[in-house]
Amino acid sequence: MKWTKEKDEELIEMVNNGMRYPVIAESFGVTLKSIKNRTYRLKIKPVYYEKIICKCCGNEFEGLISESRLFCSKSCSVTFNNKDRIVSEEQKEKVRLKLLKPKKIKPFELRSCRFCGEKKIDKKHKIICEECKNTFYKFYKPLCNFDFNIMDYSNKFDLSLVEQHGWYSPINKRNNLNGVSKDHMYSVRDGFINNIEPEIIKHPANCKLLLHNDNNRKNYTSSITIDDLIERIKNW
Repeated sequence: MKWTKEKDEELIEMVNNGMRYPVIAESFGVTLKSIKNRTYRLKIKPVYYEKIICKCCGNEFEGLISESRLFCSKSCSVTFNNKDRIVSEEQKEKVRLKLLKPKKIKPFELRSCRFCGEKKIDKKHKIICEECKNTFYKFYKPLCNFDFNIMDYSNKFDLSLVEQHGWYSPINKRNNLNGVSKDHMYSVRDGFINNIEPEIIKHPANCKLLLHNDNNRKNYTSSITIDDLIERIKNW
């Protein structure tokens, strides 16, 4: 059913007159959920009862007219429904023992750090141990960033990729997410794990121009060995 202005006005009037949602739904020929969604969109609130007496404790409370509440709280509902229930001593003992029984805590198996490989991680969502995190991110990685001007070695790199796609730039700058970035062929992570000097890792001979998306997919993987890199530096 398509809601029109006239039907919305009719719905508002029915709610204000205290009609229950199931009755309104039947009148419109729609589901109860449809009526509830429409009243929510129109920001209509059902009319409250002026007074409802709790069937358990006898206290007065306000209740929605779209509901059929008999109790002022869940506690009263449970108390009333269980008042005639007979619980054997055996059942009571089972409940008591269950409450007193200490919960078994499954020991957490230490996981390997992605960088050092040692089993040091004791938290579920971490992938790097604290020792590596502090050392790698704060000290080693920034020292391995390429700081040379690519144009100083224009004969060493194929710049046609840059001419075609431009340099990578994040959204908050020039917004070129499909641009080209500099890739460490021998990765910074492997350099950290194997205690390689940052000067070697950031040497131009370790640089390769890649589309940034391809660089991300490569992640921490090295495309050459350390021996290959040393040879490239010698021949640079």
